[in-house]
Amino acid sequence: MAHAMTAIPAGATRRVALGPSAPVRVAPTVRTLRRRRLMVLLAAVTTAVLLVLAASRAAATFRDVPASVPERRPVPALAAAAAAGSAATAPRRAASGYVVQPGDTLWSIARRLQPEGDVRPLVDRLVDLNGGTDLAVGQRLPIP
Repeated sequence: MAHAMTAIPAGATRRVALGPSAPVRVAPTVRTLRRRRLMVLLAAVTTAVLLVLAASRAAATFRDVPASVPERRPVPALAAAAAAGSAATAPRRAASGYVVQPGDTLWSIARRLQPEGDVRPLVDRLVDLNGGTDLAVGQRLPIP
C-alpha cells in the first residue's frame, strides 16, 4: 500500500507524535556543564590576553620609539622651532660630514640633504659609508 505524498506549505511545521521509538535527549550532567563553562571562560581569557597584546603592539607602533638613534628624545615642536629658528631644517655639517643629532635617522638625514625627489639611493649610499644603519648622537657621518 503506497502512501500519498502531500506537499507541505513553506513555513509550516510537521508535527510528529513521540512514541516509544522516538529518540530521547538526555540532559547534560553537572560535570559536563562545568566543563563547558570552563572552556568558555578559557576562551574568553585567551581572547582578552590576545587583544591586550595586540593593543600594546599597536600602541608601541604609534609611540615615539627610536628608529636609528638610541638617545632619541621627543622635543616639543614649539620649543624646537623657537630654539632653532629656521636652522632646524638645515643639516648640521661638520668639516668631515654630518653630525648626528638626537632623533636623526638615515632617512631624515637623507631628506634634509635632498629635500625633493627619491632619497632611497642617497640612503643606500649613507648606509654604505656608515657601515650599517646604526647611528649614535654626535657621530660624524660622511656625506657623499
